[in-house]
Amino acid sequence: MLKEKSRKRRKTHRVNVNFSDDAYNALREIASNRDKTISEVLRDAIALEQWYESTKQEGGRVIVELEDGRVREVVRP
Repeated sequence: MLKEKSRKRRKTHRVNVNFSDDAYNALREIASNRDKTISEVLRDAIALEQWYESTKQEGGRVIVELEDGRVREVVRP
């Protein structure tokens, strides 16, 4: 039997955001490819942004290793 975790219900907020056609189509494609809703994709993007900022603030670096073994640092403005 699965135990239910007791959690406080989180308050949600509705946000109206304007996207260009290209950005909206990219968002829809990502959602479709991952079998997620657009809201879930946006929440994932926010979580990734928070992780990136936290990592950089702690003095960390975000590194990507390409298939051929080359390593690149992720640098954003």
